[in-house]
Amino acid sequence: MTTIREVPFDLVFNAFLQIGFFAVVAAVFSSFVAKAKAKYQHSFYLGVLILCLAVPVINTLWSTHRSVIAEKSPQDAVHRTGSSDHYFWIWEGRAKAYDPPELGAGAESVIVVIWGALVVNQLIHFGRGLRRVHRLRRDAWPLSPAEIRMARSTVASHPVALLKSTDIEEPVTVGVFHPAIVLPSKLLPALGQHELSAVFAHEYAHIRRRDFLVHILCEVVSLPVAWHPGIWYLKSKISQTRELACDEHAAVQLGKRRLYARTLLRLASLCMHAPHGNAVGLGIFDGDNLEDRIMMLTKKRSPLSSADLIGLVLAISMTFGSGAVLARATSLQAASGSSDAAPAFAGTWHWMFQGKSFATMTLARSGSGYTGSVTESRIALNDAGELSKADPSDNTTPQQIKATLEGSALHVKVMDGFEFTVTLMDDTHAEIHPMGAPTNMKPIQAEKVY
Repeated sequence: MTTIREVPFDLVFNAFLQIGFFAVVAAVFSSFVAKAKAKYQHSFYLGVLILCLAVPVINTLWSTHRSVIAEKSPQDAVHRTGSSDHYFWIWEGRAKAYDPPELGAGAESVIVVIWGALVVNQLIHFGRGLRRVHRLRRDAWPLSPAEIRMARSTVASHPVALLKSTDIEEPVTVGVFHPAIVLPSKLLPALGQHELSAVFAHEYAHIRRRDFLVHILCEVVSLPVAWHPGIWYLKSKISQTRELACDEHAAVQLGKRRLYARTLLRLASLCMHAPHGNAVGLGIFDGDNLEDRIMMLTKKRSPLSSADLIGLVLAISMTFGSGAVLARATSLQAASGSSDAAPAFAGTWHWMFQGKSFATMTLARSGSGYTGSVTESRIALNDAGELSKADPSDNTTPQQIKATLEGSALHVKVMDGFEFTVTLMDDTHAEIHPMGAPTNMKPIQAEKVY
C-alpha cells in the first residue's frame, strides 16, 4: 500500500470505530446533560464533535514507535520445557499475539475511493448550500421602515441587515461578518407585533452567539467524516440544542416564556410546509424538536446545582479522556509499513551459529508487508538461554511466511503457525526473536547475503 493510500485508509478505519465509540458515550450521557441549561448542552455536543474529529486524525498522523516483542527479549514467552532440543514451530505455549484482520491492497483501494466519493459529494452539497445562501442574501430586499423600527427594539444597535425574500418559507439568519435576518415575505402579513418581536429575538440570539460561524466551521471540518452516523447524530444534537439556547435567550429578552412558546406554535403552523434544515442558513425551526422546545419553555424544571454540574463535568471529562486514551491504544497504523527501515528487510538472510548458517530466510516486499520463506531447523539451548546446537532440519522444503512491520521490527508468521520478529541491527545484520521461546533465550543472529 502506498503512503497516499495508507493515510486515508487508516483515517477511515480509525474514524469509523472511534467516532462511533464517542457518539455512543455521548448518547449515554444525553439524559444527564439534558438537565443542564441549553447553552451547556450545546457546548457538550460541540465538544464531543471536536473530539470525534480530532482523535482519529491525531491517532492516524501521530507516528509512534511502539515497543514490540523484539525490544523486550520475548518477555511474554512461556517457561522452557525440560527438553533441550526443539523445532522452532513446536515449542510449547506459543505466544497468542492478536492477529488483526488484513485487507488486500485492492479492497483498501476500493474503501479509499468510496470514502473520496463521499467526501466529494458532501463538498458539492455544502458548496451548493453556500451558493443558495449567497443568492438569498443578494436577492433579498430591506424590510419596511415600520418593520425595521419594530425590530430595532429587539436587536438594538447591532449592525444587522433586516431583509425579506420570496425564496424562503421560514425566518433564517445568514452571514458571518455582516449578519442578516431574512424573513419570508409572504409570512410577514400574517405576523403581529408580538410574533415579529419573538422572531427577531430568536434570530438575534443566533447572531449574538455567533452560531452561523460555528455552524460553518462544523460543516467544513467534518467534511471528511460527514458520512459517519455518529457525526449525523452529533450534528443533529448540536442543531437542537442551538435552537434551545436561542429560545432561552429570546424568552429572557421578551420576559414572557409562555407567550413566546405560543408564538413558536403559531409560527410553526404558518411554516408547516417549510423545508426544515436549511443547508447553511440557520432557520428558526432547525433541529426538528419543536415539542422539546415548547416543553422547555412551559415546564418548570429544577436546574442542576453547582455540585451536580461539577460532578457531571468531571464524569464526562474522565469518561471521554479514558476513551481518548483507549482510542490511541487501539488505533490502526498501517502507514507504519512505510517506515524508513522497511526496504532494508528485503533480501536473503542466513541464521548463524558459530559462524555457520543453519537456516535461510528470504523476504520480498508485498504491498505494505513482506512475503517469502524460511527453512526449518533444529536447535538446542543451554541453561543461559544461548544456542548450544543449531542444525538444518532433514526437511529442506522452505516454509512460506508472511510478515508485517510493527514499528521498527518485522513480525513474521510461518504458515504452520510459528511466529518470530526480526529487528535490524544495521543494513546486513539482524536479530531473530522467536515467539513462545523460553524466557531467557538470547536472540538468534542473522546476516543478509544480498
